[in-house]
Amino acid sequence: MNNRIYFVLAFLVACSLSSCSASKKKASPSAAAPVRVLPTLPESELYLPVKVVIKPFLKHAESLAPRELTSTGWPEYFQTGCDFRYKYRFIRSAFQFTCVNNRVQVNMSGVYQIAGSKTVCAMGQPVYPWVGGSCGFGNEPMRKVNITLRSDLQFTPDYRLRTVTRAEKVQAVDRCLVTLFKTDVTQQVLDSIAASINAFGKSVDAMVSGINFDNYLQPIAEKAGKKIPLSTYGYMKLNASAVRLGAVNYSGDTLRFTAGVSCYPEVSSDSINYSVTRHLPPLTGTTSGNGFNLTANAKYDYTTIDTLLTKTLRNREFEVKGEKIRIVSVNVRGLDGYKVEFRIQFTGTKRGTLFLKGTPELDTALQVLSVPDLEYDLNSSSLALQLGKTFFSRKILENLRNQARINVTELYTKNKSRIDSQFNRIITDGVTLQGSTQGLKLTGLVINRDNVQVQANLKGNAGLVISNIP
Repeated sequence: MNNRIYFVLAFLVACSLSSCSASKKKASPSAAAPVRVLPTLPESELYLPVKVVIKPFLKHAESLAPRELTSTGWPEYFQTGCDFRYKYRFIRSAFQFTCVNNRVQVNMSGVYQIAGSKTVCAMGQPVYPWVGGSCGFGNEPMRKVNITLRSDLQFTPDYRLRTVTRAEKVQAVDRCLVTLFKTDVTQQVLDSIAASINAFGKSVDAMVSGINFDNYLQPIAEKAGKKIPLSTYGYMKLNASAVRLGAVNYSGDTLRFTAGVSCYPEVSSDSINYSVTRHLPPLTGTTSGNGFNLTANAKYDYTTIDTLLTKTLRNREFEVKGEKIRIVSVNVRGLDGYKVEFRIQFTGTKRGTLFLKGTPELDTALQVLSVPDLEYDLNSSSLALQLGKTFFSRKILENLRNQARINVTELYTKNKSRIDSQFNRIITDGVTLQGSTQGLKLTGLVINRDNVQVQANLKGNAGLVISNIP
């Protein structure tokens, strides 16, 4: 996005030099007067789908829950009072994990066996032999039970994850009735299992609250809080104003949610950080949406433009009426009246310096950048003496004006793969950015004596993949 104006200016010069032998075309009508002030910068919105691979985390969470639960003192009886005692063993299955709109549900099945016995007490002492019964021992199959564990997720403003985990349902498929005393001991077993599950839930909550996201967030926050180098094309500052998170859902061993970011991005050729922020804005509310819609103001000094144009056009050869010339360097400077001057040094059959000047104009509706008043600067007298009137032909000049038109949409299409590459890279260890762009538009252009200002809008889709949790 930030290098569009560079390509526009570079192609403008290239087209002007290479089109001298092109056929005559009808001149386009003059565009509207150039915008002197960029449009007000709107707030940009990014909706980033985030995928968190949590299979290792789930394995760790399941390892915290014992496969087998037993009564106190197993295999001995646990006496709850003078006249009753029991013992049980519960074996669970693997976890079945789901998450819909921030509500996590863990389902598991299991089997249990229980034995209980009663007696008669007097003055707190057994006075009758223990008489018992059992379920699931010997040749008798163990009884079945289904368990549901629920946990509600909540992100705090400081990017911590908070959970509240508890047993939602412990349901006996097969109840155990000790018939001798007509005592149904199933509920006592279920209550004990539920207590163990709730204790496990608290350990999960403690583990989740201890997860440290700073390893991922801090590098992102520091990059977003200051200017980011963009190769030779300047520096960008995101200027994030708000961050929101959508509901968390789970599928295919992956947690999925959408992060919404509001920002006012700026691009410049100046690397100085006049202000630096080291933290992301606090999380506020929820979000929903798709893709990103970025509008950024860019400001480039002419020295930066000179460097890129020279790098782009140096050693390029053109033929003008049989005269071969090769570009040595290109310099651009701003003039009064929103004009620019191109100073092109060349060598070849002839040597010299060519001066072109004009007023770049942007047609935002057609997405066309042109210089309808492009003229030779008659100060190029030394060139005139060397090449005669060839370069100063009005016919050629009119052709230059027609050819010196840049279709921004076509330019974007040609360079789309290069732009998209910026949306497919590793942000930090374990965090990858994936995405592509869908369209680029220029929404404003101001030519000043000291700099060129551009406002550009870029649309597309991007997402983050977190491959491991610290």
